[in-house]
Amino acid sequence: MIRSILIFIFIVVIYATLKTLYRSALKGYREGEKHAQIKGQDMVLDPACRTYVLKERALARRVHGKLTFFCSEACAQTFEKQNRV
Repeated sequence: MIRSILIFIFIVVIYATLKTLYRSALKGYREGEKHAQIKGQDMVLDPACRTYVLKERALARRVHGKLTFFCSEACAQTFEKQNRV
């Protein structure tokens, strides 16, 4: 008797799982190939050492009236020394 109840519960769980998977796959198929876009972060190029840095973490300096981003204070100083007018 207990064995029959456990088998019935197992069958119901498998049915519910397959039904959910089928509906999810069908919904995805109907919507087409819309992929979720992952929001990225802006990156900037350090002109001194040529590495990319997250814009929010970069050190910003105005060089010859133009906003320039650097990965560190050392790179900013090096760039300013090389580009003096």
